[in-house]
Order: sequence, then C-alpha cells, then structure tokens
Amino acid sequence: MRETLKASPVILNDYLGLFVNRGAYTMQSLRPHPESGRHYYFRPTRKDSRAPLVLTRDTVRRHLEGEITIGLYAINPSTQRSKWVAIDADYKHALEDLLKLQYHLDPH
Repeated sequence: MRETLKASPVILNDYLGLFVNRGAYTMQSLRPHPESGRHYYFRPTRKDSRAPLVLTRDTVRRHLEGEITIGLYAINPSTQRSKWVAIDADYKHALEDLLKLQYHLDPH
C-alpha cells in the first residue's frame, strides 16, 4: 500500500507564494494518449460553460500530494515579470551551461 503524503498549510502557503504568479494553469492528462503513450497538458475548463478554471488552493494541494500534475505559468501577464524560471537541461554538458547561467544571473 502506498503512503499518501499530505501538504501542510505552511507548505501550501510557501508553494503558492514562491511559484504561483497567475490564476491560469494547465493540467496533465490522467491517461496517456492511446497512440503516442504520452501524457499531454491542457487548460481545464468548466463542463457547463467551457470557461477556463482558475487555480485554487485545493488544486495546488492535490498537485503537491501527487494526485494530479499541473503546470504553472512563470510570467505574470500584467507585469511581464517572473518569480521563477525552469530550465530543461538534460544533455551531455548541461552542468557546465547551468553553472555559466548561474554566474550571469547572480545579482551579487
């Protein structure tokens, strides 16, 4: 039996403060695509109106507890600023490139 981890209110608040920049989000499909076997991301919508769902504390909690996988947008559309950045660096000399990037991004 797999143990279910619970996201404490403190962890949830910290995560929201660090990573949530807007109410829009994407969600990973629960089942893989039958032909490709890949899971795709989509904007969840209300069933009745097809209006996009707004990110809620409960959605983030479910993500942190491993029930669902969501994708957050880094850029706040009203300020064009980002609190965070994610870089996919899974190639041969990635560490070297990441260290160079860290050097150039360090404000000190």
